[in-house]
Amino acid sequence: MAHLQNSQAHLLMPRLLGMPMATLQPLPVTAPSGPKYRVPSILRLCIEESRPAVLMAFQLRYFAGIALALAADPAIGARSVFQAVFGSLAWFGAIFYTYLYNGCMDFHEDQVNGSARPIASGRLPRRSALLVARGAAVGSLISAACAGLGPVLLCAAMLLLGHAYSAPRTVWKNRTPAAMGVVFLSGLLTYAAGPLAVGVSPTSPALFLTALAMSLWMALVGAVAKDFSDIEGDAAAGRRTWAVTLGERRTRVLVAVGACAVGGFFTAGALRWAPEQLPTACVVLVGGLALAAVTLAGDASDDRHLRRRPYRFFMVTQHCAHLALLGQALA
Repeated sequence: MAHLQNSQAHLLMPRLLGMPMATLQPLPVTAPSGPKYRVPSILRLCIEESRPAVLMAFQLRYFAGIALALAADPAIGARSVFQAVFGSLAWFGAIFYTYLYNGCMDFHEDQVNGSARPIASGRLPRRSALLVARGAAVGSLISAACAGLGPVLLCAAMLLLGHAYSAPRTVWKNRTPAAMGVVFLSGLLTYAAGPLAVGVSPTSPALFLTALAMSLWMALVGAVAKDFSDIEGDAAAGRRTWAVTLGERRTRVLVAVGACAVGGFFTAGALRWAPEQLPTACVVLVGGLALAAVTLAGDASDDRHLRRRPYRFFMVTQHCAHLALLGQALA
């Protein structure tokens, strides 16, 4: 009875106060929305952070190594095909870890440089990216184990190089010579990983020449040209890259000379030891000349997009060179 009286009093109160009944109706309760960062979105952003063009470049190197090794020793069985696939997945995971971890460690400098990458722009939580990177490292080793002992050892070496490049205790990325060394070794490891996965020795003259030339292309050109757009952030972080210590103009000259030198070396080497690699070498030579022209035409007053042009020419050249190589192998 008391409960009924209380309910009636509750209904009469608004009338006594002259308030409309609608004002006392309970507000609808909205169900909480789902998590802001869902797994597919995080993975997509991690791929974006790890630079899809770079991931593709390493896969092209991996399969170029296989193509060149098989040209010298075409015997391959069904088991070797599966090993090649597992090796490819392992190498993808190792490079994915390397560049995603680098993005996690570079986010302060990237913010200073105004980078639109997912971590620097706040679209990808750094903690989530680190978790995905570690999972990729473990997955790469498991895949490499399915490909054989050689791929496991090379994959572990690649992971160690990638970690040391960005890790706070080593930070090999802070000095251009150290960065060039890491990049050069990562190229050689990649060209050797494919042949070892299919059980072929990576010792043919064509493979040796291509691996050496394209790894030098990575070290002398790409590892230096990438810094033009990041000079402000690198200087703020205390890095001692050539673009910071030597100045942008001198570094541009070094990149131009390096690009022409690698293209010339590859072409001369193909003429002397591996004539079948001449089309690929010519692509690198033409790309090197074009890159040199673009690099020398640049200026310190250019915006970040224009400063990135030498690196884009570097990337396009190596993509075209490897596609030409693979196309020739399939023809």
